[in-house]
Amino acid sequence: MKNADATLVEKLAAKQARDEQGSWVPACGGTERPFPSRSGRTLLYCWQPSTGRHAYLDCGTDTILTQEEAEIALQLY
Repeated sequence: MKNADATLVEKLAAKQARDEQGSWVPACGGTERPFPSRSGRTLLYCWQPSTGRHAYLDCGTDTILTQEEAEIALQLY
């Protein structure tokens, strides 16, 4: 479902689900710094304390990347 097509109730439910998971913070105890990836995107390696998950934040779009998106940005294939 695209965000523009979502109803208000769906948008609020998605926001609540995100809020329940908690915030993402820079990894390595907050010492991680943004870096340019091979694809030219600026990424930041982050950690989500409430779930213990790690992921990359695209600093240009302010979105957390999926594993597949991170591999493409890092050009790991």
